[in-house]
Amino acid sequence: MFARQIRLGGQICRSWRLWIAIAVLGCQIVQGQEGTTRSAAAQRTSLWVDGQKGRLGASGTQEKPYASLSEAIDSLPETLSHSVTIQVAGSVYSTTGGRNMPTDRLELMRRMRPGVVVHIVGVASGDGTTPRFAWEGGSAVVLASEGNWWIENVQIGVGSTRQRRGVMVSGPAQVTLKDVTFRTRSQSDAAIYADRGALVLLRGAIKINEQMHESAQEESFAGIIATDSGIVRFDETQGASLDIGNGSLSASYYGCIGLGCQTARITSWGEQSNTLAVNNSGRIDLRNTTTTLCAKQKRNTPIGLEDDGHILAEGAYIVIEGNNDTAIALQKASTLACNDVELRGDFQQSVWASSGSMFVGGFLTDVSNLSADTSARINVEKLNGKIRGTVTAKRCATIALPERNIVGD
Repeated sequence: MFARQIRLGGQICRSWRLWIAIAVLGCQIVQGQEGTTRSAAAQRTSLWVDGQKGRLGASGTQEKPYASLSEAIDSLPETLSHSVTIQVAGSVYSTTGGRNMPTDRLELMRRMRPGVVVHIVGVASGDGTTPRFAWEGGSAVVLASEGNWWIENVQIGVGSTRQRRGVMVSGPAQVTLKDVTFRTRSQSDAAIYADRGALVLLRGAIKINEQMHESAQEESFAGIIATDSGIVRFDETQGASLDIGNGSLSASYYGCIGLGCQTARITSWGEQSNTLAVNNSGRIDLRNTTTTLCAKQKRNTPIGLEDDGHILAEGAYIVIEGNNDTAIALQKASTLACNDVELRGDFQQSVWASSGSMFVGGFLTDVSNLSADTSARINVEKLNGKIRGTVTAKRCATIALPERNIVGD
């Protein structure tokens, strides 16, 4: 008695079953259209995003670009079998778009077959403006947790104090950064952060608040962190560089940071931040890189290692600038092996080593005090200048100089 009369094809029907059949058929038609659209986008190897020209519901072609990055990423299939390039037009992007991800954090997560990569490439506008990721407030501007991603020619962050962390890569994800500029700000966070076995490869010019070598704003620290077996390293040498205006390289818990670029300049204005900070079985490799280090706070150390921290600098040229208590500090079974070190400034101690630590290297300039304690060893293989201070070895420590050895009691 609850049936309602409807007219279909000239016939009267009193059954609810027809209503249900019509509704299901309509859903199937809509779903079929959406599936066809998504399938078509998934087959393309090039997608386009334009924050100014793009419109919601666009097809992602160059003529009809997506309005946001999240739309482009959402159009990718759950398992990628071919590489895709997402071309991003030069513009300021204040939101990810919020399509199946937060509006304040770009989430990169897809299963991919071996060799498959998703490239996110910035395309400069007519006035040379590159894409700027300006959304703020999330745990990171970019979070990658699965798949192989490539980010090129973009600016991550716009200098807001609500953009604490730049690119966070975790777990099985791999991210390549090429010619990327960072403008993030914090007290002690990172522009690039790799943990839990993640891999970050660097290419071209990597710039992190590079305008702050001479002066720094409050809360403008942005470094590189590798921890819990995470790896951050340069994947090429020619034309590659690292420029950090207020930050540090920090490796811990089997995390590893590798340079191998042509030049690196790193300045730290942090209250409690050594410029190279290695601890708890972390490692930094400076191989073949001309590296300039400066810790602006007098009590901080340009090179500071502890708790089984290690730096290998084969073929590197290290310049240490500043006026610090100590230029190089090693403790608790840490090691630094290098070739040429140039000291520019006034350091009360050139090298201080303790608790089974070891320094092996050569100085191209004068050195101040050298101090080794508790089975530590300082081996100065080359000294082009003079010793302007004391040489002290205590508690079975050893200091080996080109012309003499000092052994502590």
